[in-house]
Amino acid sequence: MWLCLGAFSVISAQDPVANLPMGRIVGIKVFTENSLIPIEVFFGIPYALPPIGRLRFSPPEKHPGWKRTLFAHRMPPRCPHPSNDTPNFNEDCLYLNIWTPRRVDGKLLPVMVVLYSESWNKGGITLPCQDLASDGLVVVTVAFRLSVFGFFTLKSILARGNLALLDQYLAIVWVRENIAAFGGDPNLITLVGHSSGADSVLLHLASPRTTGLFQRAIIMSPKNIWKSIEKDKNSPTQKIVHLSESITESLGCLEETIQKTLQCLRSRSVADFLGQYTNIWTDLFEPIPDDFLPESEQYLPKSLATSFSSTSSKKINLDVLMGTTNLEAIDLEKFKNSLRDGPKTRELNNITSIISETLHFLSLDRPENEFILSQAIFWEFLGFKTRQESEQDVIGILEDVGRMETSAKWGAGSALLAAKFARKVSRLYVYRFLQPNYVDLHGFQLNFTGATNGAELFALLGDALMLQAARRPFSQTEKRISLRFRSFISNFAKFG
Repeated sequence: MWLCLGAFSVISAQDPVANLPMGRIVGIKVFTENSLIPIEVFFGIPYALPPIGRLRFSPPEKHPGWKRTLFAHRMPPRCPHPSNDTPNFNEDCLYLNIWTPRRVDGKLLPVMVVLYSESWNKGGITLPCQDLASDGLVVVTVAFRLSVFGFFTLKSILARGNLALLDQYLAIVWVRENIAAFGGDPNLITLVGHSSGADSVLLHLASPRTTGLFQRAIIMSPKNIWKSIEKDKNSPTQKIVHLSESITESLGCLEETIQKTLQCLRSRSVADFLGQYTNIWTDLFEPIPDDFLPESEQYLPKSLATSFSSTSSKKINLDVLMGTTNLEAIDLEKFKNSLRDGPKTRELNNITSIISETLHFLSLDRPENEFILSQAIFWEFLGFKTRQESEQDVIGILEDVGRMETSAKWGAGSALLAAKFARKVSRLYVYRFLQPNYVDLHGFQLNFTGATNGAELFALLGDALMLQAARRPFSQTEKRISLRFRSFISNFAKFG
């Protein structure tokens, strides 16, 4: 009996510990292929009070701490969002995770705060960051509210919207105040975002509230890059307000005052809200300028495009790295549907309409030019590839159409945004990722010759993400590309 207890105490003594003003935390250790130094991992650290009850649809409030030891051994539940998967959701979801290769000499390491979600409505996978941390970085991932819980607004201080951004902001503040206890340098923080997380980074760059909170920013494959470029022809604010009102009415909570309306909405279950998905909203929720609030309460006084215009804002004193893949437009659901439908797919039959939409997107759809431009684009990207006799033919045409859309939206968008940033930030670096990824972030097998959305995320997070998504390790080529790409990213975080 005593021998068993003795063995247990030795194992417990090896667990990493962090002591914060909020309380004591015990994590776990993991080892990676490229490092003999163990990575200390702390899962599920609360940075805010649970956004439930009276705090639903309210700005996040700082977590006061805990009395007993917090055992940070398991990944926390995800924030609620519409999903076809079996959900591990909980509205109590404002947690962060930390990976740190803490140095024996106590020297503080650069910090990377990673923001990721597939869209503003869907969170996507959880990110394993031990391989990235093994490069000598303290890595933090942040969970934040999504969909209706993150963006519900009635244009009132009581229902203000942009709660996802406020969650992220509070998490960054938490990192500044506490990361030294995990071996991280609070004065050397790089904010990293992928997909809607990259959109988040752009929004934090535009906010006057974040000055000095981070020193570098990495923007990877932003979901809607043109929000940063085009002056808003149609502001999304009224759409989001109308959507919020429609959900309120559908749930029977339309009251004479906002206070009573919110009291009613806070009594409804998470399932009641998510049940409105597809019936009332699909992918419409998004951040909005909050200029309707008192100036002291505003987080986004201006739209992204206005904030980054050359005449409206001061120079941003930080380094920025941004980039995209060459097949960003390849959409997993559309791709799977096209292969299931066979060679004569809806998307292939609508190539003309896709080209027309692209011209409209670029404001090039003038009647006198539209026909000749449509033909030029068709022959540039598709040429004679109109045969649809096999699955491989379909994949080839889908890739060409994806390349066309990517060129218009992310290729041109990146160039225009880079031109804006070149005048706005201290130093700007740009990458373009071309190495094919043969599996997507959900483990679906891909057969494209280019890099679809998420390819550079695999390269950044290494074997850990590939094992999680595809249940296989990297090939030698994938490993070589990953090590090279990760060295670029790590060096940027360390040295700018």
